[in-house]
Formats: sequence, structure tokens, C-alpha cells
Amino acid sequence: MSAVILTINGSMTKYSVIIPTLNEAGSISRCLRSIPSDAGKVEVIVVDGGSKDETVQIARNMGAKVMRSQAGRGIQCNLGAANAAGSILLFLHADTRLPENAFDIIENYFSKDEVQIGSFRLSFDEDHWLLKFYTWFTQFDFIFSRFGDQCIVVRRSLFDSLGAFPEWRLFEDVDFLRRARRLAKIHSFPARVETSARRFIRNGIVRQQLRNGWYILLYLLGVDRDRIAEKYDRMRGKAKSTALLLFARYPRQGKVKTRLASSIGDEQAAKFYRICLERIFSECRKICDTTNICLFYADENDEVAFRKWIGPDFILLPQKGANLGERITNAFKAVFRKGVQKAIIVGTDVPDLSADLIKQAEQALDIHELVVGPSPDGGYYLLGMKSMHKKLFRDIPWSTETVFEKTMDRIMKLELSVEPLPALPDIDTEEDLMRWFDGNGRAAPHPVVDFVEKLGTVPSPKKTTNIGETR
Repeated sequence: MSAVILTINGSMTKYSVIIPTLNEAGSISRCLRSIPSDAGKVEVIVVDGGSKDETVQIARNMGAKVMRSQAGRGIQCNLGAANAAGSILLFLHADTRLPENAFDIIENYFSKDEVQIGSFRLSFDEDHWLLKFYTWFTQFDFIFSRFGDQCIVVRRSLFDSLGAFPEWRLFEDVDFLRRARRLAKIHSFPARVETSARRFIRNGIVRQQLRNGWYILLYLLGVDRDRIAEKYDRMRGKAKSTALLLFARYPRQGKVKTRLASSIGDEQAAKFYRICLERIFSECRKICDTTNICLFYADENDEVAFRKWIGPDFILLPQKGANLGERITNAFKAVFRKGVQKAIIVGTDVPDLSADLIKQAEQALDIHELVVGPSPDGGYYLLGMKSMHKKLFRDIPWSTETVFEKTMDRIMKLELSVEPLPALPDIDTEEDLMRWFDGNGRAAPHPVVDFVEKLGTVPSPKKTTNIGETR
């Protein structure tokens, strides 16, 4: 496939945007969309290091030239540069987005012959004061504040004279910029790229930054790069190996718990669902140091609202699929692609679900291939697995009383070992709510108990369902 070359008034390609990728299906489309189609004189080259997801297909569908390479960011960037037509090269990470006026700024700077290299300042896709504090330093040029995720923009002549990126396991960008400083000033462009904060969220903001600084210090002290890379790989190996998946809809009136709302009203149903979400968020924060909390939101308009509510502690991802089975399958696939070893999905309308029970499910996966928590209505409030089993979600009669039964039948046919958890009720109707309330005792300290006592309503029996009701 030929490169995407956009021209103005017949001009030849001037800019080559080179994007190294490896399993970036969740990020590459946003990255490519940030490259303005009206910038002119631009080609986009994606150099893939062996992705096992849909990265390559997405890039091709969006019009990029795709090349295959051995994995390694330096190797991939060099291959892209060797096949680039532009006189100015932009090395852009796949989880990074350019600002809207990126090419206007680059054009203004590189219209001056003395400008040879520069990069943007940094911002993250998570709103946290520590991340903002860190990114403030990226306007300055020193070794601890200038990296490849800020999009290195360099004239080809300087790139060639520097001998390209070193093909190391780590610090290819640090070394390249270090050598470039000896020949030219590295300019800081007055705009910010937006990059993913996933490593900081997964590992902890302070912990991740301290690790970054420590590894760079070891590099400057002359410690063998392979030894540092081994330390880095061990650190990654100690990263959170479990993902907890939450399916949720932002608690707006008339949009959530519709069957409950039919008897207690939209306002009270939304209040109840907010209480349930606040409680599960509280329980999740007890385990977020060891578990990736992934909230899959139902509506794209919910993303901003959820981020303002929960802050940077959780990973936000969209639900994808035409039905509940497809959405669950795609959610499990998304987290397994990120390298987790265990994935557990839970309902968000289960008042008795606790951090301890989630830990119990995680421990069960040390022995068994699956763990399941049934609901009295015939569904399940929790399902965990150590690897992807798509057949578990095919042809299941969702939102019926046979979901758990059919799922267990499928597990038996697939000859998978499974650990059952205690049954817990989820709340879909006023009858469910009052039954749970009576079973817990009116004196029990629980936010849902407080809600029911203030509500003071009488149950009217209705049918129940399971996880999918919270979509």
C-alpha cells in the first residue's frame, strides 16, 4: 500500500509522520485522527512491530502506509524514516495525539533555517494535579523532561547526520536527543500533545515517575543498558496482573434502572444507582493498588462525566457490541490484549459486593480457569477467567432466568474448571430492593439501607435480570 501523501498546489511531500506500533488497537485511531487531513504535504507511516490485535487493519483502513518490522521503537522509527519521503520527520507515539494547530506551529518554526529539531510540551489524558505538575517541566529542555512521547520533530538532514535512533531496548529517545543537543538547539513548541497516562494510572503516578527518573539516572551513571532493561522488564512483570471490569451507565434520570423507576420514579431510581456506583467505586479503590479497575461506559457522553466523578484511579473504556454477549466478549478481549493474566467482570447494582469477595475471586483463579458468582434471579453478578473463552458468551439468552444455568452448561462442555462464589442479589426492581432490605435487617449500616428507609415505599413484584441491565 502506498503512503498517504496529501499535497497542496502540487507540492511534494514535506512532512512524514512515523508511528511505531505494537498492539495499539485501542489508541491508533485517535492518534491518526489527530493528524489534520488539510495540513497538506503530509504522509503517515505506521511501522508495526508484530501486533496481535487489529492495529494494522485500523491503520490501513484510515489510509496510513503500513510497514512490518521487528519489535523495538528505535528499530521501527528507523525503518519508517528510511522509507519516508518528507524533509521533516515527526516521530509520534501511537497513544499520543497532536494538537489541532500542530502543523501551523511546525511550519512557523521550520521556516527558519536555523531550526533543526524540536518537540511539543506534554499533557495527559487524565486530569490529576501530579500529572499537571510533571508536564509543567516539559517546556524546558533537559534530560529528565524531554522524551519521545512529546513527538520529536527533526529535519531529515540532522536525523541522517546523527545516525538515526540507536536500536536499544530502552532510552533510544533519550540518546537521540542527547546527541542532537550537541549539534542544535532543541526547541519547545508552544502547544501540547496529549498522551496516555495508562502506565501512571496502572503503576501509581509517583511510583512510575520515580522509576522513570531512577532508570535514567542509572543510564547516565553508565550502568549497562541491558541490565537496566532487565530491571524494567521485571518491573513490568510486577505490574498489576488482574483487571476488574465494571459495566456502567452514568446515573442520569430516565436513563438507568428503568424497571425500578417504573415503581419508585426516575429521580429515586437514579439516586439508588448512584449510591450503588459510589459503593462499588469505594470497594474498588481498596484494591486498585494491585488491580486495574476498568470502567466500561455505555454512552460516549458518559466518559467526561465519569472522569470528573472518579478521577484518574480507573481506566475508562467504551462498551462495544450489538448485544450484551458481544460487549462482554469485547471487554474481556480488550483487557487481555493489555497483558493482564486475570480478568473479572462484576455487576454495579449488587449492594453486597465487596473488595474481599473480589479478592476471593482473584485467588480462585490461581487454581481454577473460571470463577462465577450466581444471582438468585438466574443470572450472575461476577465472572472471572484467566484466558479468553469467547464461546461462553455466544447464544446465551441474556436477561432471562437461565443465564447462569446456560453458562455453567457451556463451562462443563468446554471442560473448564470453575470455582463458584456465594450467591448475591442484584437489584433491578422494587421487589428486589425490598427483599434485599428485609434480608439485611433495618439496623444494618449500609448506604442502600439508608436509601430504602428514606424512600419508605411498598414493593410491587417485577421480573429481575443481571449484569447487562446496567448498560
